[in-house]
Amino acid sequence: MNAVRRQFFLSYAVIGSVMPLMTVFLREQGEFSYFQIGLAMSLMSIPMLCSPALITLLADRKVDARRILAVAFLCSATVLSLIFFSTSITLTLTLFIFHGLAFVAMLPLQDGYYFSLAEDSRKSGVSFLEYPLVRVWGTIGFILPSLILYVPLSRGAAASAIIPCAVGFCLLSLANSFTLSPVSRPLPDGRGKLPTGEALRAIFAPNARWLSIGLFFGFMAASSYYAFIGNYLDEEVGISKKHIGLIINIGVLLEIGCTIIIPQMQRLIHLKGIMVLGLTCMVARMLALSFFPSTAVAVVSQIGHGFEVIALYIGPVMFLNRLASDQFRNSIQGVFTMAISGTAKVIGGVAAGLVATSFGLTGVLYWGAGLATCSLLIIAFLFSRIPTKEERENTEFEVSPEEAS
Repeated sequence: MNAVRRQFFLSYAVIGSVMPLMTVFLREQGEFSYFQIGLAMSLMSIPMLCSPALITLLADRKVDARRILAVAFLCSATVLSLIFFSTSITLTLTLFIFHGLAFVAMLPLQDGYYFSLAEDSRKSGVSFLEYPLVRVWGTIGFILPSLILYVPLSRGAAASAIIPCAVGFCLLSLANSFTLSPVSRPLPDGRGKLPTGEALRAIFAPNARWLSIGLFFGFMAASSYYAFIGNYLDEEVGISKKHIGLIINIGVLLEIGCTIIIPQMQRLIHLKGIMVLGLTCMVARMLALSFFPSTAVAVVSQIGHGFEVIALYIGPVMFLNRLASDQFRNSIQGVFTMAISGTAKVIGGVAAGLVATSFGLTGVLYWGAGLATCSLLIIAFLFSRIPTKEERENTEFEVSPEEAS
Protein backbone atom coordinates (compact mmCIF):
# COMPACT_ATOMS: atom_id res chain seq x y z
CA MET A 1 0.00 0.00 0.00
CA ASN A 2 2.87 2.38 0.74
CA ALA A 3 4.13 1.90 -2.82
CA VAL A 4 0.71 2.80 -4.27
CA ARG A 5 0.51 5.96 -2.20
CA ARG A 6 4.05 6.91 -3.25
CA GLN A 7 3.09 6.36 -6.89
CA PHE A 8 0.14 8.72 -6.65
CA PHE A 9 2.28 11.24 -4.73
CA LEU A 10 5.11 11.28 -7.25
CA SER A 11 3.01 11.21 -10.42
CA TYR A 12 0.87 14.13 -9.32
CA ALA A 13 4.04 15.98 -8.31
CA VAL A 14 4.94 15.91 -12.02
CA ILE A 15 1.65 17.66 -12.79
CA GLY A 16 2.16 20.07 -9.90
CA SER A 17 5.54 21.00 -11.34
CA VAL A 18 4.27 22.06 -14.76
CA MET A 19 0.59 22.97 -14.49
CA PRO A 20 0.63 26.27 -12.54
CA LEU A 21 3.26 27.96 -14.71
CA MET A 22 3.39 26.02 -17.99
CA THR A 23 1.50 28.64 -19.99
CA VAL A 24 3.55 31.42 -18.34
CA PHE A 25 6.67 29.49 -19.43
CA LEU A 26 5.36 29.33 -23.01
CA ARG A 27 4.66 33.09 -23.06
CA GLU A 28 8.00 33.89 -21.47
CA GLN A 29 10.40 31.56 -23.26
CA GLY A 30 8.58 30.72 -26.48
CA GLU A 31 6.70 34.01 -26.93
CA PHE A 32 3.53 32.03 -27.64
CA SER A 33 0.33 33.87 -28.53
CA TYR A 34 -2.89 33.02 -26.69
CA PHE A 35 -4.05 30.91 -29.61
CA GLN A 36 -0.74 29.03 -29.72
CA ILE A 37 -1.04 28.35 -25.97
CA GLY A 38 -4.53 26.93 -26.48
CA LEU A 39 -3.23 24.91 -29.43
CA ALA A 40 -0.37 23.53 -27.30
CA MET A 41 -2.83 22.39 -24.63
CA SER A 42 -4.97 20.74 -27.30
CA LEU A 43 -2.01 19.01 -28.92
CA MET A 44 -0.99 17.60 -25.56
CA SER A 45 -4.52 16.18 -25.24
CA ILE A 46 -4.71 14.66 -28.74
CA PRO A 47 -3.05 11.41 -27.60
CA MET A 48 -5.94 11.09 -25.12
CA LEU A 49 -8.05 10.07 -28.11
CA CYS A 50 -6.18 6.78 -28.43
CA SER A 51 -3.29 6.35 -25.97
CA PRO A 52 -5.23 5.75 -22.69
CA ALA A 53 -7.63 3.23 -24.24
CA LEU A 54 -4.79 1.32 -25.92
CA ILE A 55 -2.52 1.27 -22.90
CA THR A 56 -5.24 0.26 -20.44
CA LEU A 57 -6.34 -2.44 -22.91
CA LEU A 58 -2.80 -3.82 -22.79
CA ALA A 59 -2.98 -3.75 -18.99
CA ASP A 60 -6.24 -5.73 -19.09
CA ARG A 61 -4.94 -8.27 -21.59
CA LYS A 62 -1.21 -8.72 -21.92
CA VAL A 63 1.28 -6.32 -20.37
CA ASP A 64 2.14 -5.69 -16.74
CA ALA A 65 0.72 -2.27 -15.81
CA ARG A 66 3.80 -1.54 -13.69
CA ARG A 67 6.09 -1.84 -16.71
CA ILE A 68 3.83 0.37 -18.82
CA LEU A 69 4.03 3.05 -16.13
CA ALA A 70 7.82 2.82 -16.10
CA VAL A 71 8.10 3.31 -19.86
CA ALA A 72 5.59 6.19 -19.81
CA PHE A 73 7.47 8.10 -17.11
CA LEU A 74 10.78 7.59 -18.91
CA CYS A 75 9.30 8.95 -22.16
CA SER A 76 7.75 11.90 -20.33
CA ALA A 77 11.07 12.82 -18.71
CA THR A 78 12.80 12.69 -22.10
CA VAL A 79 10.22 14.85 -23.88
CA LEU A 80 10.10 17.44 -21.09
CA SER A 81 13.88 17.72 -21.28
CA LEU A 82 13.65 18.39 -25.02
CA ILE A 83 10.94 21.04 -24.43
CA PHE A 84 13.29 22.77 -21.98
CA PHE A 85 15.97 23.19 -24.67
CA SER A 86 13.61 23.89 -27.59
CA THR A 87 13.77 27.37 -29.16
CA SER A 88 11.29 26.67 -31.97
CA ILE A 89 7.53 27.11 -31.58
CA THR A 90 6.91 24.36 -34.14
CA LEU A 91 9.23 21.93 -32.36
CA THR A 92 7.72 22.77 -28.96
CA LEU A 93 4.18 22.17 -30.27
CA THR A 94 5.30 18.84 -31.75
CA LEU A 95 6.92 17.83 -28.47
CA PHE A 96 3.66 18.58 -26.65
CA ILE A 97 2.04 15.81 -28.69
CA PHE A 98 4.70 13.34 -27.56
CA HIS A 99 4.49 14.56 -23.96
CA GLY A 100 0.76 13.91 -24.07
CA LEU A 101 1.32 10.50 -25.64
CA ALA A 102 3.60 9.53 -22.76
CA PHE A 103 1.74 11.13 -19.88
CA VAL A 104 -2.02 11.17 -20.46
CA ALA A 105 -2.38 7.41 -20.03
CA MET A 106 -0.55 7.32 -16.70
CA LEU A 107 -3.39 8.57 -14.51
CA PRO A 108 -6.17 6.27 -15.80
CA LEU A 109 -3.69 3.39 -15.73
CA GLN A 110 -2.80 4.17 -12.10
CA ASP A 111 -6.50 4.34 -11.22
CA GLY A 112 -7.15 1.02 -12.94
CA TYR A 113 -4.16 -0.54 -11.18
CA TYR A 114 -5.43 0.66 -7.79
CA PHE A 115 -8.93 -0.75 -8.35
CA SER A 116 -7.51 -4.08 -9.55
CA LEU A 117 -5.33 -4.26 -6.43
CA ALA A 118 -8.30 -3.32 -4.25
CA GLU A 119 -10.47 -5.99 -5.88
CA ASP A 120 -7.77 -8.63 -5.28
CA SER A 121 -7.72 -7.61 -1.61
CA ARG A 122 -11.52 -7.68 -1.35
CA LYS A 123 -11.64 -11.21 -2.77
CA SER A 124 -8.94 -12.29 -0.32
CA GLY A 125 -10.83 -10.78 2.63
CA VAL A 126 -8.04 -8.27 3.28
CA SER A 127 -8.95 -4.69 4.22
CA PHE A 128 -7.82 -2.02 1.79
CA LEU A 129 -7.83 1.78 1.90
CA GLU A 130 -10.69 3.41 0.02
CA TYR A 131 -9.78 5.23 -3.18
CA PRO A 132 -10.10 8.78 -1.77
CA LEU A 133 -7.61 7.94 0.99
CA VAL A 134 -5.07 6.80 -1.61
CA ARG A 135 -5.84 9.51 -4.18
CA VAL A 136 -5.29 12.20 -1.53
CA TRP A 137 -1.56 11.43 -1.71
CA GLY A 138 -1.68 12.68 -5.28
CA THR A 139 -3.07 15.96 -3.98
CA ILE A 140 -0.24 16.23 -1.46
CA GLY A 141 2.27 15.47 -4.21
CA PHE A 142 0.81 18.21 -6.41
CA ILE A 143 1.58 20.82 -3.73
CA LEU A 144 5.24 19.97 -3.17
CA PRO A 145 6.74 21.39 -6.41
CA SER A 146 5.33 24.88 -5.79
CA LEU A 147 7.05 24.88 -2.40
CA ILE A 148 10.30 23.69 -3.96
CA LEU A 149 10.12 26.21 -6.81
CA TYR A 150 9.28 29.17 -4.58
CA VAL A 151 12.93 29.68 -3.61
CA PRO A 152 14.46 29.81 -7.13
CA LEU A 153 11.54 31.89 -8.45
CA SER A 154 11.98 34.31 -5.54
CA ARG A 155 15.61 34.73 -6.59
CA GLY A 156 14.67 35.65 -10.16
CA ALA A 157 14.69 32.27 -11.87
CA ALA A 158 12.71 32.02 -15.09
CA ALA A 159 9.48 30.01 -15.34
CA SER A 160 11.52 27.37 -17.21
CA ALA A 161 12.63 26.11 -13.76
CA ILE A 162 9.44 24.05 -13.72
CA ILE A 163 10.84 21.65 -16.32
CA PRO A 164 13.84 20.23 -14.38
CA CYS A 165 11.53 19.86 -11.37
CA ALA A 166 9.04 17.85 -13.43
CA VAL A 167 11.77 15.68 -14.93
CA GLY A 168 13.08 14.86 -11.45
CA PHE A 169 9.68 13.66 -10.28
CA CYS A 170 9.24 11.64 -13.50
CA LEU A 171 12.43 9.75 -12.72
CA LEU A 172 11.36 9.17 -9.11
CA SER A 173 8.00 7.86 -10.36
CA LEU A 174 9.83 5.57 -12.76
CA ALA A 175 11.90 4.15 -9.90
CA ASN A 176 8.87 3.70 -7.63
CA SER A 177 6.93 1.76 -10.29
CA PHE A 178 9.31 -1.16 -9.66
CA THR A 179 8.18 -1.35 -6.02
CA LEU A 180 4.46 -1.82 -6.85
CA SER A 181 2.85 -5.16 -6.05
CA PRO A 182 1.66 -7.39 -8.90
CA VAL A 183 -2.07 -7.80 -9.48
CA SER A 184 -3.93 -10.83 -10.79
CA ARG A 185 -4.99 -10.76 -14.41
CA PRO A 186 -8.52 -11.90 -15.21
CA LEU A 187 -8.90 -15.06 -17.24
CA PRO A 188 -10.70 -14.68 -20.58
CA ASP A 189 -14.44 -14.96 -20.03
CA GLY A 190 -14.98 -17.05 -23.15
CA ARG A 191 -17.19 -14.47 -24.85
CA GLY A 192 -14.40 -13.12 -27.05
CA LYS A 193 -15.36 -9.51 -26.37
CA LEU A 194 -12.73 -6.79 -26.46
CA PRO A 195 -12.43 -5.01 -23.07
CA THR A 196 -12.34 -1.63 -24.83
CA GLY A 197 -15.67 -2.29 -26.54
CA GLU A 198 -17.31 -3.43 -23.32
CA ALA A 199 -15.99 -0.36 -21.51
CA LEU A 200 -17.31 1.97 -24.23
CA ARG A 201 -20.76 0.41 -24.03
CA ALA A 202 -20.71 0.77 -20.24
CA ILE A 203 -19.96 4.50 -20.18
CA PHE A 204 -22.77 5.22 -22.65
CA ALA A 205 -25.28 2.80 -21.11
CA PRO A 206 -28.57 4.37 -19.91
CA ASN A 207 -27.37 4.59 -16.29
CA ALA A 208 -24.16 6.45 -17.24
CA ARG A 209 -24.69 8.37 -20.48
CA TRP A 210 -25.85 11.61 -18.85
CA LEU A 211 -22.87 11.47 -16.50
CA SER A 212 -20.59 11.17 -19.53
CA ILE A 213 -22.32 13.97 -21.46
CA GLY A 214 -22.35 16.28 -18.44
CA LEU A 215 -18.69 15.67 -17.70
CA PHE A 216 -17.80 16.40 -21.34
CA PHE A 217 -18.87 20.01 -20.76
CA GLY A 218 -17.17 20.01 -17.37
CA PHE A 219 -13.83 18.97 -18.86
CA MET A 220 -14.14 21.60 -21.58
CA ALA A 221 -14.67 24.20 -18.86
CA ALA A 222 -11.68 22.91 -16.89
CA SER A 223 -9.41 22.92 -19.95
CA SER A 224 -10.33 26.58 -20.55
CA TYR A 225 -9.64 27.52 -16.94
CA TYR A 226 -6.38 25.64 -16.47
CA ALA A 227 -4.98 26.65 -19.87
CA PHE A 228 -5.08 30.34 -18.99
CA ILE A 229 -5.40 30.78 -15.23
CA GLY A 230 -1.63 31.28 -14.88
CA ASN A 231 -1.66 33.96 -17.58
CA TYR A 232 -4.78 35.58 -16.06
CA LEU A 233 -3.23 35.85 -12.61
CA ASP A 234 0.02 37.12 -14.12
CA GLU A 235 -1.28 39.59 -16.73
CA GLU A 236 -4.73 40.66 -15.51
CA VAL A 237 -4.43 40.43 -11.72
CA GLY A 238 -0.71 41.30 -11.54
CA ILE A 239 0.42 38.47 -9.26
CA SER A 240 4.13 37.61 -9.43
CA LYS A 241 5.19 34.25 -10.81
CA LYS A 242 6.59 33.07 -7.49
CA HIS A 243 3.17 33.50 -5.87
CA ILE A 244 0.97 32.03 -8.62
CA GLY A 245 1.80 28.44 -7.74
CA LEU A 246 1.35 29.10 -4.03
CA ILE A 247 -2.09 30.68 -4.55
CA ILE A 248 -3.22 27.78 -6.73
CA ASN A 249 -1.98 25.39 -4.07
CA ILE A 250 -4.14 26.98 -1.37
CA GLY A 251 -7.02 25.24 -3.12
CA VAL A 252 -5.01 22.06 -3.48
CA LEU A 253 -4.22 22.13 0.25
CA LEU A 254 -7.93 22.40 1.06
CA GLU A 255 -8.50 19.59 -1.45
CA ILE A 256 -6.73 17.23 0.95
CA GLY A 257 -9.43 17.72 3.57
CA CYS A 258 -12.22 17.47 0.99
CA THR A 259 -10.82 14.20 -0.35
CA ILE A 260 -10.43 12.64 3.11
CA ILE A 261 -14.05 13.34 4.06
CA ILE A 262 -15.53 11.91 0.83
CA PRO A 263 -16.72 8.69 2.59
CA GLN A 264 -18.52 10.70 5.27
CA MET A 265 -20.06 13.07 2.70
CA GLN A 266 -21.21 10.14 0.59
CA ARG A 267 -23.34 8.92 3.47
CA LEU A 268 -25.00 12.35 3.68
CA ILE A 269 -25.51 13.48 0.08
CA HIS A 270 -24.18 10.57 -2.03
CA LEU A 271 -21.35 10.88 -4.55
CA LYS A 272 -23.66 12.58 -7.04
CA GLY A 273 -24.45 15.29 -4.49
CA ILE A 274 -20.74 15.93 -3.93
CA MET A 275 -20.24 16.28 -7.69
CA VAL A 276 -23.10 18.77 -7.97
CA LEU A 277 -21.55 20.77 -5.15
CA GLY A 278 -18.17 20.73 -6.89
CA LEU A 279 -19.57 21.91 -10.22
CA THR A 280 -21.42 24.71 -8.43
CA CYS A 281 -18.10 25.80 -6.89
CA MET A 282 -16.52 25.68 -10.35
CA VAL A 283 -19.10 28.07 -11.82
CA ALA A 284 -18.84 30.41 -8.82
CA ARG A 285 -15.04 30.51 -8.94
CA MET A 286 -14.81 31.51 -12.60
CA LEU A 287 -17.51 34.15 -12.29
CA ALA A 288 -15.92 35.62 -9.16
CA LEU A 289 -12.51 35.88 -10.83
CA SER A 290 -13.98 37.44 -13.98
CA PHE A 291 -16.04 40.06 -12.10
CA PHE A 292 -13.45 40.88 -9.41
CA PRO A 293 -9.88 40.42 -10.73
CA SER A 294 -7.91 40.93 -7.51
CA THR A 295 -5.42 39.03 -5.40
CA ALA A 296 -7.94 38.66 -2.58
CA VAL A 297 -10.55 37.08 -4.86
CA ALA A 298 -7.87 34.85 -6.43
CA VAL A 299 -7.12 33.51 -2.93
CA VAL A 300 -10.75 33.22 -1.75
CA SER A 301 -11.81 31.53 -5.01
CA GLN A 302 -9.59 28.57 -4.11
CA ILE A 303 -11.93 27.53 -1.29
CA GLY A 304 -14.15 25.42 -3.53
CA HIS A 305 -11.27 23.92 -5.52
CA GLY A 306 -11.31 20.63 -3.60
CA PHE A 307 -14.96 19.91 -4.38
CA GLU A 308 -14.35 20.86 -8.02
CA VAL A 309 -11.57 18.26 -8.23
CA ILE A 310 -13.88 15.64 -6.71
CA ALA A 311 -16.54 16.49 -9.31
CA LEU A 312 -14.19 16.07 -12.29
CA TYR A 313 -11.33 13.81 -11.25
CA ILE A 314 -12.33 11.64 -8.29
CA GLY A 315 -16.09 11.12 -8.39
CA PRO A 316 -16.14 9.99 -12.06
CA VAL A 317 -13.32 7.50 -11.41
CA MET A 318 -15.33 5.96 -8.55
CA PHE A 319 -18.51 5.84 -10.65
CA LEU A 320 -16.65 4.21 -13.53
CA ASN A 321 -15.30 1.48 -11.29
CA ARG A 322 -18.90 0.69 -10.27
CA LEU A 323 -19.64 0.01 -13.95
CA ALA A 324 -16.57 -2.19 -14.50
CA SER A 325 -16.07 -5.92 -14.30
CA ASP A 326 -12.69 -7.59 -13.76
CA GLN A 327 -12.38 -8.02 -17.55
CA PHE A 328 -12.29 -4.28 -18.25
CA ARG A 329 -11.42 -2.61 -14.95
CA ASN A 330 -8.40 -0.85 -16.49
CA SER A 331 -9.99 -0.28 -19.88
CA ILE A 332 -13.01 1.63 -18.60
CA GLN A 333 -10.71 4.29 -17.12
CA GLY A 334 -8.79 4.59 -20.39
CA VAL A 335 -11.85 4.57 -22.63
CA PHE A 336 -13.51 7.29 -20.57
CA THR A 337 -10.34 9.37 -20.82
CA MET A 338 -10.36 8.86 -24.59
CA ALA A 339 -14.03 9.38 -25.37
CA ILE A 340 -14.96 12.05 -22.83
CA SER A 341 -12.16 13.95 -21.11
CA GLY A 342 -9.66 13.65 -23.99
CA THR A 343 -12.08 14.81 -26.67
CA ALA A 344 -13.31 17.63 -24.43
CA LYS A 345 -9.78 18.84 -23.72
CA VAL A 346 -8.73 18.79 -27.38
CA ILE A 347 -11.77 20.83 -28.39
CA GLY A 348 -11.66 22.94 -25.23
CA GLY A 349 -8.03 23.98 -25.62
CA VAL A 350 -8.45 25.30 -29.17
CA ALA A 351 -11.79 26.92 -28.32
CA ALA A 352 -10.29 28.66 -25.28
CA GLY A 353 -7.39 29.93 -27.39
CA LEU A 354 -9.81 31.41 -29.92
CA VAL A 355 -11.93 32.98 -27.16
CA ALA A 356 -8.81 34.46 -25.51
CA THR A 357 -7.66 35.89 -28.84
CA SER A 358 -11.06 37.45 -29.57
CA PHE A 359 -12.33 38.41 -26.12
CA GLY A 360 -9.30 38.40 -23.85
CA LEU A 361 -8.54 36.33 -20.76
CA THR A 362 -11.67 37.53 -18.96
CA GLY A 363 -13.73 36.21 -21.87
CA VAL A 364 -12.19 32.77 -21.28
CA LEU A 365 -13.54 32.78 -17.73
CA TYR A 366 -17.05 33.68 -18.93
CA TRP A 367 -16.82 30.91 -21.53
CA GLY A 368 -15.67 28.40 -18.93
CA ALA A 369 -18.42 29.40 -16.51
CA GLY A 370 -21.03 28.82 -19.22
CA LEU A 371 -19.68 25.34 -19.99
CA ALA A 372 -19.53 24.47 -16.29
CA THR A 373 -23.15 25.56 -15.89
CA CYS A 374 -24.19 23.16 -18.67
CA SER A 375 -22.32 20.35 -16.89
CA LEU A 376 -23.96 21.20 -13.57
CA LEU A 377 -27.50 21.23 -14.95
CA ILE A 378 -27.09 17.95 -16.86
CA ILE A 379 -25.65 16.02 -13.91
CA ALA A 380 -28.02 17.56 -11.36
CA PHE A 381 -31.24 16.91 -13.27
CA LEU A 382 -30.63 14.13 -15.83
CA PHE A 383 -28.11 11.76 -14.22
CA SER A 384 -29.25 9.13 -11.69
CA ARG A 385 -26.91 7.64 -9.11
CA ILE A 386 -25.03 4.43 -10.00
CA PRO A 387 -25.26 1.89 -7.14
CA THR A 388 -22.13 0.40 -5.58
CA LYS A 389 -21.17 -3.24 -6.08
CA GLU A 390 -22.26 -4.04 -2.53
CA GLU A 391 -25.66 -2.48 -3.22
CA ARG A 392 -26.03 -4.44 -6.46
CA GLU A 393 -25.17 -7.67 -4.68
CA ASN A 394 -28.08 -7.01 -2.31
CA THR A 395 -31.04 -8.42 -4.21
CA GLU A 396 -33.39 -6.13 -2.31
CA PHE A 397 -31.64 -2.98 -3.59
CA GLU A 398 -33.73 -1.04 -6.03
CA VAL A 399 -33.49 2.64 -6.73
CA SER A 400 -35.71 4.90 -8.77
CA PRO A 401 -34.40 8.00 -10.54
CA GLU A 402 -36.28 10.15 -8.02
CA GLU A 403 -34.66 8.39 -5.05
CA ALA A 404 -31.25 8.46 -6.68
CA SER A 405 -31.38 12.20 -7.15
